[in-house]
Amino acid sequence: MEEIIFRQRDAAKALNGKTFLLAVASVVLRLALAQIIVNLLIKATGVGLISIAFYLYAIWLLVGFMRRTVASHVYTLKQETLVLERRLGDSTTTVVEIPLSSIVSLRPVYAAERLKLSYKQVTVIDPACKTPLAMRAAFLASLFSAHLARVIAGRRTDRKLGHVAVYEENGRRKACVFRPNAEMCEALAAAIPKPFGFDERETGARDTSLMGRSLERAFPAYYGFVEPLVRPEDIERADAEIKRQKDERKAAREARSKAEKARREAQKTAKETAKKEAAERKNQKNQKDAPKPEQENPQGEHRRRRNPKVQ
Repeated sequence: MEEIIFRQRDAAKALNGKTFLLAVASVVLRLALAQIIVNLLIKATGVGLISIAFYLYAIWLLVGFMRRTVASHVYTLKQETLVLERRLGDSTTTVVEIPLSSIVSLRPVYAAERLKLSYKQVTVIDPACKTPLAMRAAFLASLFSAHLARVIAGRRTDRKLGHVAVYEENGRRKACVFRPNAEMCEALAAAIPKPFGFDERETGARDTSLMGRSLERAFPAYYGFVEPLVRPEDIERADAEIKRQKDERKAAREARSKAEKARREAQKTAKETAKKEAAERKNQKNQKDAPKPEQENPQGEHRRRRNPKVQ
């Protein structure tokens, strides 16, 4: 029997009256909607067996409600194994039992991380570790707009959900999300110092899926292992090319402006010169066409002086 190094017990979260009533109202509302939908389907198809789906949904809903309100969790670190259990009343269920030698990574996980992008099987031990509904909507919105995804996510992006243990089983990597406290984290760091805090995705193959690239555009800080649709060096080259083209267009506009200004100045000078020449020609013509003044006759004037009667 393995020696127990550390054990963490998390009791069920106590609910106040308001929270409990809201939870019960949510369950009742979901059941009512499910009943309406099942009745409509039965009426439309005439297949009464569809009602079985309602009972299965009701059982699943009630079990989930009990896990959120009644179930507690026990995390046990042994010499060679990490055991994650769920307790519901007097019964204890071992959800995951992970050999320490198979753990390749144990690190914090945040709300902006979509673990199913990297791992086909993700087990969530504590319901408090589940990705919020708003973040799941943001993941879908990232396919259409990175800005819209960030708006939907809001401040939930940096919310720490817990820790994820990534381990290998039958040649496949699986993930398990749980909420160890500070003492448990210290014990895990001492037991598996190499995997603790290590993100194995950074050293693996780059993700090139559409969802991965969409999430990388929306939340780049959490998806460094994704091959971006546009690389940073491509962005730098594009920015440099755009700047060069802007400078060329600016220089061309300045050259056209100078040329246009010179043309206007030349036209203005030509008009002024033409006006001056026209004014000079007009003056010359006026002077040429003007009547000449009568010339005095010196001899007649002499005769008039000698003979004043002669007019």
